[in-house]
Amino acid sequence: MDAFTDHWVERFSDVYDEERLSEICWVTGSVNPAVQGLVIDQVVPRGSRLVDLGCGPGVHAVFFAQHGMDVTAVDRSTAALARGRELAAFYGAEVTFLEGDILDVPVADASADVVHDSFVYHNVRPEVRERYVAEVARVVRPGGLAVLTEFSDRMTPGTGPLRLTSDDMLLPWLEHFEVDELRRFRSLPTEKRPDQWHWLAVYRRRGA
Repeated sequence: MDAFTDHWVERFSDVYDEERLSEICWVTGSVNPAVQGLVIDQVVPRGSRLVDLGCGPGVHAVFFAQHGMDVTAVDRSTAALARGRELAAFYGAEVTFLEGDILDVPVADASADVVHDSFVYHNVRPEVRERYVAEVARVVRPGGLAVLTEFSDRMTPGTGPLRLTSDDMLLPWLEHFEVDELRRFRSLPTEKRPDQWHWLAVYRRRGA
């Protein structure tokens, strides 16, 4: 079963092979300010074992590695992973890049202190959300964190990812996770999306 909405299954299959990174709308070249704040405030501390799901060309993975995390980055696209390895080499960052599916992540149970998802969950079909959450719960240790940034229902309307309500963000997660933080934040504007309202979620794995 494929996790992603049909539009994005087609989009992810060839975009990293055929387009420059500057032309891919979700590749910003920078880490969003909310995630930077989690590192600054040591919510995600140095030394954390972090799995970056749907890592794309590795911008977040390299950021976390540069700030002292032990990072494993996972993506289904071999071209995206190649871009990520190039970026990591440029910065001298140590990142383990693995090809894999977000519904069958190629890492051991409870092997992460933090699972990071930047704009993955908002592409997941609603009927697959609980399965995705269960896989995140398998990967992160009890007491560990799932950190998500996603499009909110206040985003500029248009094509692309689903706009998520608070119920979309919360309800599939509550079986496995407690809520440390859930809030909307305004991120950097783009030409196509001048009013970028995203969710930041920090969920803690139950069972600690």
